[in-house]
Amino acid sequence: MSSSPVVVIGKKKPWNYVTACITVFNSGSKTLTIRGRGSNISRAVDVANLLRRNMAGTQILEIRIVEDVNEADNSRIIPVIEIVFKNPHST
Repeated sequence: MSSSPVVVIGKKKPWNYVTACITVFNSGSKTLTIRGRGSNISRAVDVANLLRRNMAGTQILEIRIVEDVNEADNSRIIPVIEIVFKNPHST
């Protein structure tokens, strides 16, 4: 995984995560990764779309779809999506 800040998507409302992403960008970070696991993949995509629509100039640099193995029992494979954004205000 890259060294950019990561916003892990959970069960909260999408706007809470959009606010967190904007806060990360305003703190001066050049890139940001949104990460959703399992049933939160659709919520991560919603957050990405809301962020792209409401923050002009935001670009998606990369979309990764990977699988994590559950640490408790190695038999469960959990799908993960990682969406990497570029800060529109960075040079």
